[in-house]
Amino acid sequence: MKAKQWIVIGVAISAVAVLTVLAVPIATRTFRTTASIGAVFQVPNPAATNTDLLAFDTFAGHDLVNLALGQALTTVQTNHVLALEINCDSTFARLVVFDTGLLSNVVDIAGSTNIYALTGQDNAAAAGPNHERFVMRMQVNTNGFVLGGFLTVSGRVYLDPTNGCPRALLVDSDRSHDRGFADAAIKNHDPDSKVKDRNITGEAHLIGVVNVIFEDGSTNVTLLPFGQLTMRRQLLP
Repeated sequence: MKAKQWIVIGVAISAVAVLTVLAVPIATRTFRTTASIGAVFQVPNPAATNTDLLAFDTFAGHDLVNLALGQALTTVQTNHVLALEINCDSTFARLVVFDTGLLSNVVDIAGSTNIYALTGQDNAAAAGPNHERFVMRMQVNTNGFVLGGFLTVSGRVYLDPTNGCPRALLVDSDRSHDRGFADAAIKNHDPDSKVKDRNITGEAHLIGVVNVIFEDGSTNVTLLPFGQLTMRRQLLP
């Protein structure tokens, strides 16, 4: 049956279920994340000081880490990497700086304010869904050289059918819609690029705006018209 036919049928059928459960902590998973994010900002025009020029750059994961830590973009990070933390019911996610020495998150770059996720179960005999697609809005926090902003992120992740938690796999078998949805596997250009990491948890793309403090001390609106994230190996259970 075509998707549009499902939508028509769905209008005529509705059901409401109300469940009362005890509030218990929801487990989370943290995944090493690579990034490539296009940025646009203004710079002074040397030929006409009363006007500005548009400048273009690309931020990798280590650039986001340095900005969040308040360090120069040329700083080579040895233990700090970009990571995405997602809880096991897909109601909250954080983009973080993860310390591989301490095995903990040290800075929350951004946190979700809303997540809308749809799951799919390819095997009827399995205990539950094995993947999902999501759209989420994230509030960028003030840390280091970053003074707030927002992100809209859309993508996909694999799920463990037994508990609903995101999980890393060795084979990426969910790529059929990547081109149409602008998702892609982003290479690791960070200092830990020599670490062999064939795992895949998911992919996502984003748009947004952040306020960035430049070297001269000025605060500048920086547009992020398009970026991509790839979630790889699991860092924390």
